[in-house]
Amino acid sequence: MALPANGLPDLAVVLVYLAVLFVPGGLLAARCGVRGWTLAATAPLVTYAVAGFAGPVYATAGVRWTIGTATFAFALAYALAAVVGLVVRHRYGRVVLPDRLPAWAPLAHAGVTLVVAVVAVTGVVVILGGIRFLGAIPQDWDAVFHANGIRYIADTGDGGLYGMARTNWYEDDVTVFYPNAYHLVAAVVYELTGATIPTVLNAHTVLIPGLLALGLVALVRRFGGRPMLAAATALVSVAVTSFYDMLWRGPLLPFATGVALTPLLVVLATDLLDAVGRREVLRTGAAFVLGMTGLLCLHPATLISAILFSAPAFVQRWCGRPRGLLREFGRLTAAGIVAAWVCVLQLSGAASSAGNLAAVFWPADLTVGEAIEQLLLFGHAAESEQIALTVLLALGVVFYHRLGELRWIGASGIVFAALFVIAAAYEDPWAKQITSLWWNDRWRLIAMAALAFCAVMGNGVAEVQRLVARGLQAVLGRLRPAEGRPRRVSAVAVATAAAAILGTVVGTDGLYVSRDQERMTANTGEGPAVSSLEIAGMYAVAEIVPPGTRVLNDRADGSVWMYALTGVRPVAAHYDGYRIGPAAALLAERFNAYPDDPAVQQAVADLGIRFVQVNEGFLRDWAYRAPGLENLADAPWLALRYANPDVQLYEIVGPPAPGEVLGSEEER
Repeated sequence: MALPANGLPDLAVVLVYLAVLFVPGGLLAARCGVRGWTLAATAPLVTYAVAGFAGPVYATAGVRWTIGTATFAFALAYALAAVVGLVVRHRYGRVVLPDRLPAWAPLAHAGVTLVVAVVAVTGVVVILGGIRFLGAIPQDWDAVFHANGIRYIADTGDGGLYGMARTNWYEDDVTVFYPNAYHLVAAVVYELTGATIPTVLNAHTVLIPGLLALGLVALVRRFGGRPMLAAATALVSVAVTSFYDMLWRGPLLPFATGVALTPLLVVLATDLLDAVGRREVLRTGAAFVLGMTGLLCLHPATLISAILFSAPAFVQRWCGRPRGLLREFGRLTAAGIVAAWVCVLQLSGAASSAGNLAAVFWPADLTVGEAIEQLLLFGHAAESEQIALTVLLALGVVFYHRLGELRWIGASGIVFAALFVIAAAYEDPWAKQITSLWWNDRWRLIAMAALAFCAVMGNGVAEVQRLVARGLQAVLGRLRPAEGRPRRVSAVAVATAAAAILGTVVGTDGLYVSRDQERMTANTGEGPAVSSLEIAGMYAVAEIVPPGTRVLNDRADGSVWMYALTGVRPVAAHYDGYRIGPAAALLAERFNAYPDDPAVQQAVADLGIRFVQVNEGFLRDWAYRAPGLENLADAPWLALRYANPDVQLYEIVGPPAPGEVLGSEEER
């Protein structure tokens, strides 16, 4: 196990992120009547809901997204909830809300809280132990898009749904939609802390295992589970490698956040369905709408995943009480209509980008048997399996009947497991169509399957503890049948619960911390795309390039990070070259013909380019230098302005000088 190399400034950034996530959303959720573990778990989701709604509305109204306007949005939402609450109370009177949940003793709440804290710290250790320090650059495909998006929102105040994509797609009025609740909240943290963009990215990433644990505890609690089941479910979640695979591969940061918050949708929906009286229906309905809004504004795929995850719970409920189907389905439909009205901007944007799904296809390189084996042995795309988790899963299946109201969760796991197998083993058009909502990406689907499996594994741990506790109580009862029985029962329960938790930690080789840390080392450190010399070079380049000047760079190398790190605008701000403009495409193809090619000269003038940067590191080992940026070192019309072994910056000095003959697009 590796130990992270971080200090107090890094801790401060993480604490600020915690406060930004939990305080505004927590206050508003509490105002809507959410309580207990559901409140603790739902607070970040509500924060994302308000930010994801307000940012695009501000952009439409021409208002900048800043710390001040973000604060105003939350204050306005809270005031609106308070006013509505007063009106409803005046109309329907004060109502004492019933507590439908089984009682947990204070000691049980404390024990579950302790386990969640251990899980949260373990998640931090795994992630930081892998990436080593909080400011490390996550070097895979999606990370730079999220990083540049955060910087763009902070720099421009544009909280619109198409704005941040213009760092890479800025020609010919091309519009690229991307939900931005994650980026809006991160931009506030960036402005509050002044930390680097990679530090802000990672400060949130380390919180995701803790968010997942909270959501699972709220789920178990809401469906009547014992404290031991809640604690065990949270504990095993931090060991599952499939969750960490979303945090180094991509990383899929908004989607991974949505996965962690997925259990809350069914919790909030169940609160709405159980509500009695108009006041309670309005209260729980508001919370449910906020939950749907938060997931949609994080990523439309997470809302779809959460609905699919929740569907078996509704089927189980209505099979047991069919008379309530129409009334309860009507409540869900009404809440969905309100959420759709609130999120009309996000829905229209998602509809406009639906065609892009067809452009993404991952090869299905496993057989059905191999896919099932990787799924059940928790060994997806790895050289080893997490056999201890398989044993816990098997135990959970043996005692499956003990899950009670939570029995539906097995069906959720089977649905996503089937989708994973389809994505991994089939390349037929029907398979791609079924899995296209998740970009045919089996890494996302196995994470959703594992989400459901956590409750089944936790059930295995909890039932072993229950059997051992009953056995000990029976033995002690024979020894001293009457003396001190309540205290003895409590002591046995606490002792066996602690032993079960400790046994799970030991049996899983320390919650597989070393294995998961090793996975988190992928795509970080000195390369593949960005080395420490390249980082130093990009900061040095920022001292040379005048503000507002765009730098020509290679889309395949680490220079796409220059905007997120330094604020210098590159021609290519993402590895993705799909749908880029004609000028950027032309320069990548034949910029080195600049002295003799009028079209190249025109493109240089149109984009306002004076400098060219070439980095050594490529993101993919199969990548190659853009043809137009080859053989620049000996070009007499370029002057070397900065160089280190990994970065070279050239200035265009030969005829025609930029803007001298053709002029920029703005000038024309």
